[in-house]
Amino acid sequence: MAIINARSPFYKTKFSSGVSYGIMELYIWKGIKTSPPADPTYTVRKSVLNGSSSYNFEYAELVRDELNIIFDGTYDNASSTASVWVKTVLTSYNSSGTIIGSPSTSTDVAFDGYNYFEDGSPIFIEPSLLLTNREIFSLKGNTVRVPIYTGTNPSIVFYKNGEIVYSEVISEEDGSDNQIKYLSIYGDDANWDTFKERVQGSKSAIFEDSKCLQDFFKEHGYDSIDRIDVSGSYGIIETVIVKEVEECKYEPVKVTFVNKFGALQDMHFFKKSVENMVVEKESYKSGGYYNINSHVNKDFNVVGKESVSLSSGFLSEDYNEVFKQLLLSEQVWITKINTPKSIQDTRSEEQVLPINVKTSDITYKTSLNDKLVEYTIEFDKSYDTINTVR
Repeated sequence: MAIINARSPFYKTKFSSGVSYGIMELYIWKGIKTSPPADPTYTVRKSVLNGSSSYNFEYAELVRDELNIIFDGTYDNASSTASVWVKTVLTSYNSSGTIIGSPSTSTDVAFDGYNYFEDGSPIFIEPSLLLTNREIFSLKGNTVRVPIYTGTNPSIVFYKNGEIVYSEVISEEDGSDNQIKYLSIYGDDANWDTFKERVQGSKSAIFEDSKCLQDFFKEHGYDSIDRIDVSGSYGIIETVIVKEVEECKYEPVKVTFVNKFGALQDMHFFKKSVENMVVEKESYKSGGYYNINSHVNKDFNVVGKESVSLSSGFLSEDYNEVFKQLLLSEQVWITKINTPKSIQDTRSEEQVLPINVKTSDITYKTSLNDKLVEYTIEFDKSYDTINTVR
């Protein structure tokens, strides 16, 4: 089984002597791998050039129409379509319309990922760890989770000072929703980022903050890790080093984006954040009667658009690839911590909101050229300040 990265081209080729044209039946579905729909999602016919004995179909864009990633703070894939099953049946015909040989059938899994030009096309190696960076800079006290492809029957081990904190072996799944799992030391069903959120998520518990509690976490940490080992069916162990960052001056911001593998990836911007708003409006001059309390120049269609600039803090060169994928991502979210402004403010304390990357160019930094690696990225909030959704 191959992985289809639907943002890049993906081909299926068939060789048949005496072929005149080929027909591809394309089945795309969400659910159990062994339960494809009765009828194909698409049926495509392609003629063969004279003298050729082969033909191919490129269908990644058709598959991508069925993918829809939604992130609301949970990592269980239940509310989105992060992956789908794709079955192709290729049948060859001669000039008389007679079937040549046997149809070629295959079933693959598709993610909303992509390949780089230098990677070649397509890539048939199935990765277990759906991350490119081998260092994670994590906010101290926050949950560290990594996206894992379950199709390789991977095993994951979390360490702290050489001792195992948590480990799990994942079996291959038949459900499309379970092709990507987000593993932390709490397993694959933890959606909290902090100890406070974990307590508040329990109906039978009440979180009571105190200076002593904060001093304890500051001194000893809480379920912290410093290394993750991931191994799959190929016997290759991929190691990720986790570096905890403690920030006392600024309020770090978590940004989540869809990376090149089509998986959700978290990253923190540890330093300064700046918000601003631009207002667009139209105006006209009114008339008809004179009143010193009435507007002569009246505004209408007033729309506010907000943006935020985030600074990463000092990272390693390994994060050049992370920022590259962030800028190439089409779906990005920011996790916002709300402070109630009035008794009518019923928003949850933590809110996940869509943003768009405004920064369109980046100069990669290295420790040799720049001494320290730090980036400032600008984002536009993906909605108007005044609710205009009708």
